[in-house]
Amino acid sequence: MKNLCTIADNNFTEKVLALNSSLERHQKDYILHLLCVDDQIYNRCNHPNIKKYKLQDLIGKDKSLERSISNPPSREALLNTGNNFEAAQRLQFLWSLSPYFTWWCIDNLDIEDILYVDSDIYFYKSLEDIYESVEGHNIGLVEHRCPYNPVNGKYNVGIVFFRNNFDSYKTLTWWKNCLLKPDNEYAETHGTCGDQKYLEVFESLSDSVKIFDEDIGHLAPWNFNFHQYVDNKIVWNNMKQEVTYCHFSNFKPNYESATYELAPRHGFSGTYTYGKENNYYIKLLADQYYNDLREAHEKT
Repeated sequence: MKNLCTIADNNFTEKVLALNSSLERHQKDYILHLLCVDDQIYNRCNHPNIKKYKLQDLIGKDKSLERSISNPPSREALLNTGNNFEAAQRLQFLWSLSPYFTWWCIDNLDIEDILYVDSDIYFYKSLEDIYESVEGHNIGLVEHRCPYNPVNGKYNVGIVFFRNNFDSYKTLTWWKNCLLKPDNEYAETHGTCGDQKYLEVFESLSDSVKIFDEDIGHLAPWNFNFHQYVDNKIVWNNMKQEVTYCHFSNFKPNYESATYELAPRHGFSGTYTYGKENNYYIKLLADQYYNDLREAHEKT
């Protein structure tokens, strides 16, 4: 049984259901553990493979989590919200839930491992390549696959793997605590982008970290322009790879017009926004994602 976890509020209900549809299409025997930020997504997001948890239940049992609601926002949270402090503070709290809920799953569930997955990710293959790649390791990370940004860091929090053992638990607890305690010793250097840049510290905390990128092909708007596209595959660092997943950050569907914006915040404002020779492959991936979003929208 594969155990995955994600976090979402009602705005991401359709994306969670699309994520689950992609898992159901390619994967046998899995559970998607969903931390529901509000009651609306808890009531709308129903599927036998989705196990739901209420955020308020976790807050009620952990004062440190409750206090973190008032933590100051990171630089990236302010940028994402146009310097709206209240909105940025909420976004920072939501980002802190990624390490927290992943830690909670390891701490409270009888599972061998957990794969944290952002709720706007969509799979095009089974998870087997991910689990084969991380065999013999306790932690798994993916790179951004674009030029290094000192604010966002080298690694992307889209998927993060943790095995249920002491080495992994120690690192995961450290990550969780960094988000709960904004005055932690790494905050100035690694607290610039919510939970994300802290991932750079993992390799100094554990000698069993696997970087998935040589084994796993993945895309996101920030790296579309840093891949080549050949025969319905991607080429990264001179390696031809099948796409295991795409991270559809800031994907904007318009169900009334049956169109979408690929990722306006990342510079892709329309459906056909990639370079002339490559946009067809990106469109194939995005069209499939949109179709599952629309189906979820119609059902809920």
